[in-house]
Amino acid sequence: MIIIGVDPGLTGAISFIDSRGSLVVEDIPTVAIENAGMVKRKVDGLALARLVRNNCPAAEIASVVCESVRAMPGNAIQTQGSLMRSLGAIEAVFEVLRFPFLLVEPQTWKKHYGLKADKSASLTVARTLYPQCNAIARAKDHNRAESILLAHYGRTVLG
Repeated sequence: MIIIGVDPGLTGAISFIDSRGSLVVEDIPTVAIENAGMVKRKVDGLALARLVRNNCPAAEIASVVCESVRAMPGNAIQTQGSLMRSLGAIEAVFEVLRFPFLLVEPQTWKKHYGLKADKSASLTVARTLYPQCNAIARAKDHNRAESILLAHYGRTVLG
């Protein structure tokens, strides 16, 4: 079984952990939006589907754990719209592939690891769990780290 962890968004990431604990981490593929306003990119659904299929062969059983997102007071309307659009595209890809899809509140999965909002703490925990992972070497790799933690959390919750 492969557990897929998704930190949604245009700078988000996706992680694949198989039953042996092997890990693959990728950034969410995006594509430019023609004649764009403030938001210049969107999730590339076809590239995401190909990425998923490359890491989850058709014969493999896979499940998805994705961080739940919602509009937050104080955030720009364009940012909120972009995040919701990204989540919808990600959900659609997994629906078409017929992968079970679990949305998890940030507070729920972060509590599992004893985390708060600090992104560097997510990096520390992910590096401890997967010290061989070169994809989380930089401070700006916090989205990758969170996708890893979501997948690892899924291994615990989904069996």
